[in-house]
Amino acid sequence: MKIGGEVFPAFQPYIKPAYEIHISGCTRNCLGCQNPELQDFNYGEELDVNEYIKKLKKRTKFYEVISILGGDLLCQDFFEAENFARMLRVAFPKKDLWLFTGEKIHLVPRWAKEVFDYIKVGEYKEEMKQEGFPASTNQQLLKKGVDYGRN
Repeated sequence: MKIGGEVFPAFQPYIKPAYEIHISGCTRNCLGCQNPELQDFNYGEELDVNEYIKKLKKRTKFYEVISILGGDLLCQDFFEAENFARMLRVAFPKKDLWLFTGEKIHLVPRWAKEVFDYIKVGEYKEEMKQEGFPASTNQQLLKKGVDYGRN
């Protein structure tokens, strides 16, 4: 799995300061994709999870949210994606974790619903484009414990 870029600090749509991690690789091929270079699984630098977490810990006092965008984490190798997400949760138990995916919520794996506090679901659809967030009207931002993950 590769990291195609980062944005730090980011404030929208989180309200709180966020560290955005852009994963490389997506199979959805959405027309009008906002990050077309991140569709390529070979774009960016190879992820060493332990080293990356050390890097994030050095800046931990400067952000409250860690957000995974792309590309799409759920288009990655299942084991690598789950391992990365779970390691982030263990390393940063008090941070809000966000996932941006083009997947439908009923197809999001259980591990992702356990790990992430917020999940933006739905493929980008250019014909449904809107100003602001989310980018197209078919997309939804869902909150753990409210929209999914109820016991």
